[in-house]
Amino acid sequence: METLGSTGKADPSQFDRKRKLFLVPLVTVPPQLEEQISDLADTHWDQIKGQLQNLEKSLGTIRHVFHELIHDEGKAGEQLLSQIAPRSASLIKEITDSSGHLEQTEDQDLLFELSDWQRFLSIGLVSQKVSDLASASYQTAMNDRYEYIGKQIDETLEEDGVAALFISEDHRVQFPSDIQVFYVSPPSQNQLKQSIISLMQKSFEESQTDPNEEVSNNTDKEVE
Repeated sequence: METLGSTGKADPSQFDRKRKLFLVPLVTVPPQLEEQISDLADTHWDQIKGQLQNLEKSLGTIRHVFHELIHDEGKAGEQLLSQIAPRSASLIKEITDSSGHLEQTEDQDLLFELSDWQRFLSIGLVSQKVSDLASASYQTAMNDRYEYIGKQIDETLEEDGVAALFISEDHRVQFPSDIQVFYVSPPSQNQLKQSIISLMQKSFEESQTDPNEEVSNNTDKEVE
């Protein structure tokens, strides 16, 4: 997999006639942290936009856009995206308004199946046999999902074509060997992830009540 800077040291013409995919790893910002981390997240997306523009200058204009969780294309897909990922939607709308098309990326039935298995596992199953079955079924559905995404990209991206994929960093999509993948890595990415971890940890710690402190407070009230 190529990094953003790697094309600067090589002749971009070496990628002529090859299929090219710009991979944008997504960092999820929990809704409860949105206000605290908004400025950093905005900077992060500005950097993503800048890196994609640099890649386009060297390798060609984005014609196809894929985004995780989007099971429709075109305007319907854009409307869905605006509801679940506003920052992605804003950038992708700029791309689709100028050159690209938002493609169907996911299979809706597979997403529903994954959601059902996830809910099933979250209730805390008593039977180990049933738990193992649910876990295996969830993993199978997840593998099918990644296979479907890879197939969608393979069947859509033409020779010498350029596409962008927005997907979680820990994805397991396998790309065909003839697709050259360029990894978009904005400088703020690690800072954003660390900030989210720190804020989540702080929130967790604040939510915990010290039993000794609670007993002490109750004792003080009784003395009064």
